[in-house]
Amino acid sequence: MKILVTGFAPFENEKMNPSYEAVKALRDNICGAEIIKKRLPVVFREAGKQVQQLIRELEPDRVLVVG
Repeated sequence: MKILVTGFAPFENEKMNPSYEAVKALRDNICGAEIIKKRLPVVFREAGKQVQQLIRELEPDRVLVVG
């Protein structure tokens, strides 16, 4: 099983975004499931487009968008 988990890039002048920090802290494999971690841009409508593209490319069984 493949699970795509996404978090967001930092906003404006921030150095980090807690959503992606939480995603990065996940193990790469949980109970036999491959965890695919990706960072999304904080740009209007771009994050949704990128998630759709990642789903087409990676064909995950589940998707979790954090943030």
